[in-house]
Amino acid sequence: MPAQAELEAEQAHLDFAYECLEAMRDRVKALHEDSLAKGYDKELQLALAHRVHVLTDTGRPLCFGRIDEEGGQTWWIGRRHVEDQRSEPVVVEWRAPIAIPFYRARPSEPLGLKRRRQLSAEARKLVTIADDVFDATASGDGDGQHRERLELRGRDALMAELERSRTGEMLDIVATIQREQDEVIRAPLEGVLTVQGGPGSGKTAVGLHRAAYLIYSTESLSRDGVLIVGPNRTFLRYIATVLPSLGEEAVLQTVFADLVPELEVGVEDPLDTQRVKGDSRMATVLTNALALHRRPPQLGIEVRFGSSVLRLSADEVAETFNEVAGRRLPFSVGRATLRDALIRRLHAIYARRLGSMRTADYPTVARAIRNDGSFKKAIDAMWPSVPAPRLVRSVISDTDLVARAADGLLDGDEQRALTAGKPRRGRKGWSDADLPLVDEAQMLLTGQARTYGHVVVDEAQDLTPMQIRMLARRCPTGSMTVLGDLAQATGVWGHDSWDEVIAYLPTPDGARVEELRLGYRATSQVLDFASRLLPEAAPQVRPTESVRVGRTDPAVVRVAADDLDGAAVSEALRLAGQYNTVGLIVPAPRLAPVEERLDASGADTGDAVRDGLGHGITVMQAVSSKGLEFDAVVVLEPAEIVLEAPRGLRLLYVALSRPTQHLSVVHADDLPGGLDPL
Repeated sequence: MPAQAELEAEQAHLDFAYECLEAMRDRVKALHEDSLAKGYDKELQLALAHRVHVLTDTGRPLCFGRIDEEGGQTWWIGRRHVEDQRSEPVVVEWRAPIAIPFYRARPSEPLGLKRRRQLSAEARKLVTIADDVFDATASGDGDGQHRERLELRGRDALMAELERSRTGEMLDIVATIQREQDEVIRAPLEGVLTVQGGPGSGKTAVGLHRAAYLIYSTESLSRDGVLIVGPNRTFLRYIATVLPSLGEEAVLQTVFADLVPELEVGVEDPLDTQRVKGDSRMATVLTNALALHRRPPQLGIEVRFGSSVLRLSADEVAETFNEVAGRRLPFSVGRATLRDALIRRLHAIYARRLGSMRTADYPTVARAIRNDGSFKKAIDAMWPSVPAPRLVRSVISDTDLVARAADGLLDGDEQRALTAGKPRRGRKGWSDADLPLVDEAQMLLTGQARTYGHVVVDEAQDLTPMQIRMLARRCPTGSMTVLGDLAQATGVWGHDSWDEVIAYLPTPDGARVEELRLGYRATSQVLDFASRLLPEAAPQVRPTESVRVGRTDPAVVRVAADDLDGAAVSEALRLAGQYNTVGLIVPAPRLAPVEERLDASGADTGDAVRDGLGHGITVMQAVSSKGLEFDAVVVLEPAEIVLEAPRGLRLLYVALSRPTQHLSVVHADDLPGGLDPL
């Protein structure tokens, strides 16, 4: 069939698919309206309303592929399932098992296909088609491994997507998922799956699509929930539309700060303090500090009830106290257990006085004892109520308490670093490093945490052990997807091995590490330039190999020191005339003056943290650029960026690898880490 006729036939099928989608939506909409009119169950009404929403055209191409099986069956692959009036599939959803060969078939392993067709469309208009024809008799050519690894599915469609201008929002990648990515997305639910991926390898998109796939394929996850934890709110805004575009909205996407909502971060700790607070030994320090709040009783208890005086001796109280303390209950549960045990002993005394002919009313007696002032005072003296924030505040400020709680755990320098901060008051008197401590304290107090069926965490290479413990509490089954790049580990707890992270996670079903070797976002020129830092910054990490060559080489511009800010702004304005989105990455002290120059220019500019990513030029510090991408990026004074993190060369590597099209570097000082000369 001539190419034009093929295109017209595929367009006809696409048009029919849209007609069927609209018919499906109309049917569900009618059911929803009927449920409202007849007052049906609220849950049914909500389910129907959600279904109407899912069946609404999003503007993204509905169908992007077709597979022809050797047996003669043809399937069209798309973003959602579409069926005709007879319930026959018109489009098969990308998550369905039948779609696997679309993503994984290759000449040496056709998986039962004779042809795979990539459909490229703009909205509802089909633009091009491209076929992979498989010869079942073909075998590998022996030269094999390198060529097989670089083999790309739907190369033309992939390149068109990679060349697309960025908009400040991540889009789904269902039309261009590659084999190595699909294998991670569809990996089994059980166990800890760690995904090592360099800049632009698609690890974030893979993690999001994996969440969508697992919800689709695992019924229990719709009940147990999926938690996605990102590094910062800018990152969350960037990825916010991906899962809804895939029809999945019942997923909590959050940052660590939101897991401790009663507190607000308002201060920053010194690096040595961050290091100590993030150490897993702090869990034991908190346990010890909490135990020190318990005080063995020295006196007995005396309570009046009516005309009776009910007494327990000091030995009797101590006996009950020691029995409860020995049960290793959560602290608040232990307090309640001690209180109730003492009430039962006092009630037993009262019942014996009444004799066998009379009944002692336990609820009435217990309520009176519980509300007795002397009884409450005795309980508070032995086993006080200690809110989690108060416990943590005492540990980070009370040197005497720390000396006892951390004895044999933290040395003198570490204890001094822990309590080095000024006394803090109010909801904002907390640092990022305090939040995992408060979360740990809450667990020690109540023994309870909200749990999820699966947890996805991105940029995990910088997590502290205490942050990892936060995640472990929320996923006791150990079903987790851990995403990151060791070469981008920049914090005080930046890890050199994924074993360091996995060691703090529950692994009843084991743990495994997968690597995404290919880079899709950055061009080969950009990745080759940034990767010059790796021999010194992260020698254990293999450089990511880009699948495409860009149109321009990195531009490295050396200027006088007093012209740095102006030159960087001028370069960003120049690039904004050529590209849709430009990221301007600057050292922290230069952020304010650079923003002032940008504001004075009248250009469409914004701050990444404050304003999001919807502007032509977005200015940010290097630490805020993790996980983000722009058409073009200007990096200002790399030598100063290197000084901003414990592993500064890795932070610079992050900054240099953000562009999809072009990189410019503006500097006055010598370039660090092998970047000079070009």
